[in-house]
Amino acid sequence: MQKERLELIMQTLQEKHSLSLKEIIDLTNTSRDTARRDIVKLTDNDLVERSYGGISLPNTFKKLDNYLKRNDQHVTDKQKLAKKAAVFANQANQIYLDVSTTISFLSRYITKKELFAVTNSLDIADQLIRFAPCKSRILGGNLDPEKRCVVGTKPCLDMENYSFDYAFLSCVGIDGQGVYYAYEDDLDYKAKIRKQSKKIVLLLDRSKVNVQHNFKALKLNQIDYIITNGELPQKLENKLIKSKTQMIYI
Repeated sequence: MQKERLELIMQTLQEKHSLSLKEIIDLTNTSRDTARRDIVKLTDNDLVERSYGGISLPNTFKKLDNYLKRNDQHVTDKQKLAKKAAVFANQANQIYLDVSTTISFLSRYITKKELFAVTNSLDIADQLIRFAPCKSRILGGNLDPEKRCVVGTKPCLDMENYSFDYAFLSCVGIDGQGVYYAYEDDLDYKAKIRKQSKKIVLLLDRSKVNVQHNFKALKLNQIDYIITNGELPQKLENKLIKSKTQMIYI
């Protein structure tokens, strides 16, 4: 079905950032005409930009805006996770919001004016300005146009100036061994977030459960709360209980 093909293409683009027409044909196991129709669908929804011989991720805020407006179940789940996380945020004085489409929804549920929110995400900074009544700041450093965030050693050093009541993270995978991320620089960055935060709140989409990825950046006992939209496997839940991680189901 087209929906499954489009999701597969977008997931692959998050890793490779661009795809040729031939790569799309091979990835989706479809004809050239079908692949072209999929490209048109993604382009019409401002999710990708046409490049010579293929497509790439757009380098504009349109990508996030259109993503947030999509009225499908995947977005609804992310909104529910973010709304539950906002209960913690609205009790805090200072929070950190990590790069994540799920966490980008959290800005819409922040109601506390006295809150101070820090992020390294361009898109989350944009959402904070638009929807949250609180003060906010984006960390300094080099801009990565593909990840749409501030990267390098500067944001890690900058973070030493803060003590966060809560840091809100998502992930690309979790299992009984720990929490996984896609990029090597996540190792140092997540360690710094853990050090500067009193509590870590992980927003966990059920599709990430029992998924391993490139780099294990956090241990289970480094997560204080997990907010998830599905029952966790018993073995994983037992390990989280042993790690004294509190689970919140929505």
